[in-house]
Amino acid sequence: MKNIYLLNGENEIAISEFQYEIAKKYLKNELTDFNYIKINMLENKISDLIYECQSSGFFSEKKVVIADNSIFFMAKPKKTKIEYNIDELIEYIKNPNEEVLLIFKCLDNIDSRKKIVKEIKQHGEVKTINNFNAEDLQKYTVEYLNKLDIKISKDVARFLIDYSGLELSGLKKELEKLELLCKNEITIDDIKNTVVKSLEYDIFSLTNELFSRNYEALRGVYNNLKLNGEEPVFLLSLISSQIRTYLKVKILLLENYSQKEIASKLNIHPYRVQLAAQKVYNYDIKLLMNILVLCKNYDRDLKTINIDKYTMFDIFINKLIALID
Repeated sequence: MKNIYLLNGENEIAISEFQYEIAKKYLKNELTDFNYIKINMLENKISDLIYECQSSGFFSEKKVVIADNSIFFMAKPKKTKIEYNIDELIEYIKNPNEEVLLIFKCLDNIDSRKKIVKEIKQHGEVKTINNFNAEDLQKYTVEYLNKLDIKISKDVARFLIDYSGLELSGLKKELEKLELLCKNEITIDDIKNTVVKSLEYDIFSLTNELFSRNYEALRGVYNNLKLNGEEPVFLLSLISSQIRTYLKVKILLLENYSQKEIASKLNIHPYRVQLAAQKVYNYDIKLLMNILVLCKNYDRDLKTINIDKYTMFDIFINKLIALID
């Protein structure tokens, strides 16, 4: 295990979790206020940090020092009253205290050309953790619950992400709720009964029901959206976005791209591509283009014509069904 880490990127939650995990591993799960020290580098000099690293911990030789807000790794650091003696820090990095794990945290992009970064790469480890995509969230969900001895399949984890439409911070809160309610294994029904459904999931369901010609189910989804007071203009923009995805998938399929290649090219989950491919299989590009034209026309009308917007959106849904039929 290295004695020096530089953690950087946009994903503050994942960075903090990684920091905590390596600290626990280094201290063999015995973290205390005496051996787990945090220093805010916006308020402290490099000499203060090095002094802490060179001094012994109470009751134990080993300790972890976290250098929060290490902005001096950035290409253009924010201005502060503190002057950072980087040469002094480089000397420490070349000859660190073997009893201390030093972790720098920079919640931004670092400048890899800087000498200090190159020194850490040589003597320690630089780890960049950016915001998670859908694949990362799915993996995180499975691993998080497995650590608690709660089973969840990859498909159910993917459903949770689609159903909730949440980023990592919101997803963690939902996982904590599920953890309390589900002791052995989490199912799709558990998620539906516990997690708040996202608007994006409803739009996804609406377009799926449309292309499956399940008009009764489509009406049910739309009525729920209407009862929730969702604005027709906003709903229309989401539907348009979904149809554009369907069109792109259809075009790429006709160009003999595999579903895996399409997922990579469009940066969407393979499951979404699989569903889109199934839905558009029996429909041609001309129809999808006509639906997009209809969306564009109603977007204009909703914004300019003085008629009840929900009445107009009802008409739009009817015309969508007519086009599909």
